[in-house]
Amino acid sequence: MRKTVIEPNGRNLQYWKDIWNYRELAYNLAKRDITVRYKQTRIGLGWAIIAPIINMIVSTFIFGTLAGLSSDGSAPYFLMVYAGSIPWNIFQKNVAQTSSTFITNADLMKKVYYPRILSPVGACMASAFDALVSMVVLLVMMLVVGYYPTPRMLLFPFLLFLNAALGLFLGLFLSSFNVKWRDMAQIVPFALSVMQYICPVSYSISSIPDKYRLIYSLNPATGMISAFKWCILGDMKFDPLSFIVAVAWLIFFAVFGIILFRKTERNFVDIV
Repeated sequence: MRKTVIEPNGRNLQYWKDIWNYRELAYNLAKRDITVRYKQTRIGLGWAIIAPIINMIVSTFIFGTLAGLSSDGSAPYFLMVYAGSIPWNIFQKNVAQTSSTFITNADLMKKVYYPRILSPVGACMASAFDALVSMVVLLVMMLVVGYYPTPRMLLFPFLLFLNAALGLFLGLFLSSFNVKWRDMAQIVPFALSVMQYICPVSYSISSIPDKYRLIYSLNPATGMISAFKWCILGDMKFDPLSFIVAVAWLIFFAVFGIILFRKTERNFVDIV
């Protein structure tokens, strides 16, 4: 009789087969995160709409009114800010949740076997839900002000997926360090709060002087956010340099993030 050996960090293909076999667990984890996030709140799902709008108003006032920065082309400034906040939010949520996955899901991971990578995948699926809600709100805003989308907006699912994947794999890369060095739990949120202001979320990448453009493009999130805004705003120019750099970072974190994650999940129970 043929036997199948399930190893938490096995070197065979069984681990990857288990990801497919346990796929419903990722859906359930995502459903749990969404339910817990909005359960017993008076506004409920409305927070997925209100929070990004408040952030848009504040950022528009600071960067558009006080700093006097302009939007790309004919797009209203607040639309550019809101369009930039969608990929940024899914990126920063995925980094924050995935980097702490061994800590927040320790109890479940200690009790039963399942491919540990499904925990951060489930969390990322929950953040994708919020992003889709924000996309609906963005479309409504565009129709209200008469700024109609172009055919290239059909690329938004692909570019949103790339933003989510970048956050996921960067989080996997950081999660292995978070197990040993608990200071990472404080460093990551702080770094993300600073990183928001050095990403083209509330301003355009065209606002950056050409002599600093290469250095600015080394930020992993810069190219992804700019590409997403390009597909939303019809008269915004595409920046190939920052996008190529972002894809290179995505490949790097995908390879080494998965390698480090799988090495860490072998021994994390003894450390946590």
